[in-house]
Amino acid sequence: MEYIHVRQRLRPARYAFLISDGDLAAALRAVSINTALWGGIYNPIVALGPKESRDGVLKAFDPDAIINLTGSVLPNDLASRYQDRIISEAELVFTDHHTKKRELGVGFDILPVIRNVHEKMRNSTEPSRAVIVTPHALAGWPEYNAFCYGSFQWLPAMDVNFDEMYRLALRARTEDLPELRPPPADDSFFPLEFTAHGLRVLRGGTGFSSHVVFIGDHRSLADLIEFWNIRATGRTAIFVLASEYQAFEAWIRMVATEGRYPINQQIENQADLQKGPSLGDDRFEEICKWINTFGLGQLPRRNWVPRYGIEMEMYAGDIDVAELLASTGEEISILDDGRMTPVKLIRPPFVAPTFERSRWSAWSIEVSMSGSYRYPELMFSLPNEPVIDPLARRGMSGMLGEVRIGQRGVIVQQHQSPHILHVSPISTNEVIHALLAQAGIEAEPSQPGRYAEQIIKKMGNLQGDCRVFKVRGVRQILDKLGEGSVLTKGNMHDIAMSTTDDKYGRNWRPELYEKLILRYGQQGALHFGNIFDELLDQRIIRPGLTFKCRTCFKEDWYHVSEFTEEYTCRYCFTSQRVKFGSAREWQYKADGLFQIRDSGQGSVAVILSLWRLEHMAHSSGRWITSRNILTRSDGARCEIDYVYVQTGMLDTKYDLVIGQATRFGDFTDDDMKKMSGLADRFNRKPFLAFTTLRDQFSEQDKVRLRELSKRGYKVIALTREEIDPYDLHDRFDKAPHKYAVGLRELSRNTIYLNVDR
Repeated sequence: MEYIHVRQRLRPARYAFLISDGDLAAALRAVSINTALWGGIYNPIVALGPKESRDGVLKAFDPDAIINLTGSVLPNDLASRYQDRIISEAELVFTDHHTKKRELGVGFDILPVIRNVHEKMRNSTEPSRAVIVTPHALAGWPEYNAFCYGSFQWLPAMDVNFDEMYRLALRARTEDLPELRPPPADDSFFPLEFTAHGLRVLRGGTGFSSHVVFIGDHRSLADLIEFWNIRATGRTAIFVLASEYQAFEAWIRMVATEGRYPINQQIENQADLQKGPSLGDDRFEEICKWINTFGLGQLPRRNWVPRYGIEMEMYAGDIDVAELLASTGEEISILDDGRMTPVKLIRPPFVAPTFERSRWSAWSIEVSMSGSYRYPELMFSLPNEPVIDPLARRGMSGMLGEVRIGQRGVIVQQHQSPHILHVSPISTNEVIHALLAQAGIEAEPSQPGRYAEQIIKKMGNLQGDCRVFKVRGVRQILDKLGEGSVLTKGNMHDIAMSTTDDKYGRNWRPELYEKLILRYGQQGALHFGNIFDELLDQRIIRPGLTFKCRTCFKEDWYHVSEFTEEYTCRYCFTSQRVKFGSAREWQYKADGLFQIRDSGQGSVAVILSLWRLEHMAHSSGRWITSRNILTRSDGARCEIDYVYVQTGMLDTKYDLVIGQATRFGDFTDDDMKKMSGLADRFNRKPFLAFTTLRDQFSEQDKVRLRELSKRGYKVIALTREEIDPYDLHDRFDKAPHKYAVGLRELSRNTIYLNVDR
């Protein structure tokens, strides 16, 4: 039985609105729908072209659903990638079959939010801060105000009057704008801002400021959409008309002042000046110079459009999308015999406990889980890949809508409140095999892989119980026992503590082992007594004695369970007394899988490689051992020693490691070709790990690994120097990353220390 922590984050469902290039009418329809949706201000509007920009926005925002306002069938790549999340324009309005009334058919509309606020302010005598802007019909002016402040004007025909309910319930006043002038820069809020009521916005730390002064042409749809999406990321943004920029001085001052705050002791945030796509450089420069006369400091200027969804090594990205949060919850589920107790889902903060919404209203709950470190065969943090979505759906049940992997966890669409979530654990094998299958790779366990898996299970725990294999002398003891040898405690001491060099190094090196803790309660530096006790307690070795039969004169070794004061000869079956009085020393043989020749030793290099990766990941990874694989495209077959996947602690990002491990042999050119060929099949390139139990790689292996690294592959090169110690602080003292905390830094350090030098 184990406790699993289940964390929930409730937020509005996030929608992306797809429109055809230049379709202003569809864009205004999207604006009005978002004005009527809780969280609508944070929903992007996306033009179909160009493809790279479109895909980047969708990737960054990770919408729960895509509303198709193009009036046509979406391109195949979009239709296949988001096949379960596409909503047609015909589904925007739903007719209740009881009341026959037409209502908004998507999302969680603002009516419960309005009622909630109304109940709180109904007895207040203070003037309302709610404002509705009424612009005159100047060219582009109503459209601009809709994008900036919100409008219900372009909603599809329904029997719900959002404009009237907003005005009456919130006592909203009208702000008449007959000219190209902004409303007063005060503490009023507009319909679009109201959709953020009750939400916390958690921003990231990319290059864009939290406050943006966007300067553009209000008659340009490209500028309007660019502004909309920048604000939808969770930033405080204003749209300054290039034609009437001087009228926006008060707004600019307010945003620039709010945007000046310390990020840390050395860095201060400043508002960004952002150029719209249609604005000329000279005009942008002129307006920026004018803003600099305000005495607000030298505000950063950006004359390029932000690139969404960019993932590059050592690059945080142009702009990130804020995480939305309405409420949180945490429960404990008990994992017992492969089953978990159900958890209660949290509900939106604006509704009564008896509230029930129909199927056309939705919000989202992001579920993340942690725990079960004793069960590496189960996964609770899942990689964000489309191929994992079916596994997530199967692992969660109840009266739910869409279930998929999001950027922070498993996203559960919810339509009713409250409700119970039933969670089933997901098999590690299924997850990793699915990732391989997505790359066109079929896999099945090999015999060595089964041995390694069973050894880890027999030991108990990879991190806590497999440390004894780190000692080189122990590995040599296993070599001899695997050949059928019988060793005494003295023999094993001489092997383990030997400081005599052989062609691969020496067994006992105090700098590697004296700080190694094999078991809880170990006192002082590691010594042979600790090692011997661990070998015995873990049943890696088993004690016995050698007897010579007095009848048939056959001599053989007998385990302690096979004799008391007497023993029976296994050849002639004669029962006879054990001569305890004669001088004897207990003798030891291998136990369990280590009795199979080379099986234990062939697995130890894999186990130690996984141990090091798990130590770097703070036990957040999962793995499978040796697999026979088939690449579907060319029918090629080979074997890999392990696959390791490390998932994020706070999100669903992940890294994959494909590993090869050897004892003292060299890798080959075919090994390099095989591993690089496998890596090329993945969209998200895996790390390629190579382990030798030597003190260093051979010169030929260094050449091979150096070439692989120069070709852009992410190589982890592990030797005994990284495998045997517990911590790597001393080893990495002169490496590029002394305090390496992840696979990327481990890769760079090991290449520097073991390959390039």
